[in-house]
Amino acid sequence: MAFTLPTHFYSHQWTFLPALPKGPFLKDKTVIISGSNSGVGLEATKQLATYSPSRLILAVRSLDSGEKVAKSLRVSHPGVQIEAWFLDLNDIQSVKDFAVKAEGLDRLDVLINNAGINPGIDPVPLKLTKDGYERTLQTNVLSTLLLTLLLEPLLTRTSHIAGAGTPVVVFVGSDIHFIGDHTPILDAINSGTSLIAVLNDKENYENAKRYGVSKVLLQMVTRSLIQALPHLRIINTNPGLSRTNIGRELQMKMSLSMIRMIIWFISNSRSAYSGAKNITTAVVNSTDSVDYWSECTPSPSENTFLATGEGYRATKFAFKQISAECEKIAPGCTAGLSF
Repeated sequence: MAFTLPTHFYSHQWTFLPALPKGPFLKDKTVIISGSNSGVGLEATKQLATYSPSRLILAVRSLDSGEKVAKSLRVSHPGVQIEAWFLDLNDIQSVKDFAVKAEGLDRLDVLINNAGINPGIDPVPLKLTKDGYERTLQTNVLSTLLLTLLLEPLLTRTSHIAGAGTPVVVFVGSDIHFIGDHTPILDAINSGTSLIAVLNDKENYENAKRYGVSKVLLQMVTRSLIQALPHLRIINTNPGLSRTNIGRELQMKMSLSMIRMIIWFISNSRSAYSGAKNITTAVVNSTDSVDYWSECTPSPSENTFLATGEGYRATKFAFKQISAECEKIAPGCTAGLSF
């Protein structure tokens, strides 16, 4: 693993990250952050609470864990209304239920799509969710976009509130998208097959590549939404390789190569607190939509494929396919998109 990553990965990992700004940047604002009870999401939640939002909603799969975090934060930030709401991205109905509950909010200023999974690199077979989608695709891309589309009307209404400013939607991506495999997208285009069908194909599934595929797709989704939702601030941020439990789904046996990987990881990863800075600064420091925010600032994506004509066409195709799947799941959810 260490030998296949480009050199700029290491330069990014060891870049000094600036201190977080101070001030009530989120005063009177409502914030939702998914995957907020552990790792980078937890650290970002703690950081965001210091900016005095009026309401901070932790969207979590484990309500017990989320409530413990909320309870702790209420003590240190008594002026912030902090709640834990249930959200399981591997369950489409859960996403719909969450969006219905959120419709009861008077505003939504910040949506941070942080929750995700890494299926690991072992050659394990494809796993489908109960909704019939490959689990990494559903968690990292499909349900994440679906939630954003379902909350778009609330975000748009918030943009019309006097003094509210431009609502922000953050997607937590990864620098792995630099080398993520885009061939499944091209396979779907060239074969005339739906992208969902290709990604759900058990015969051609490569577990070790799926996390990278999901992050390429998320980068494509971000770029497309920047065009389709110009009234919102859309940002894809890279926390970098951080010490979190995102690899909780990994099924790797202890071996010499595994030990080497652990040593490499410890040597090159940053703390969850440092990784979270990239999420927090994307919210409080950005002024416009940014398709890639890394090292706490707008950064050029080093994925050369996305910059090509073929990459542009693949991006349009992928977004059309994934948004169409969302529309099939929740009719009307794409009505706010400008194409």
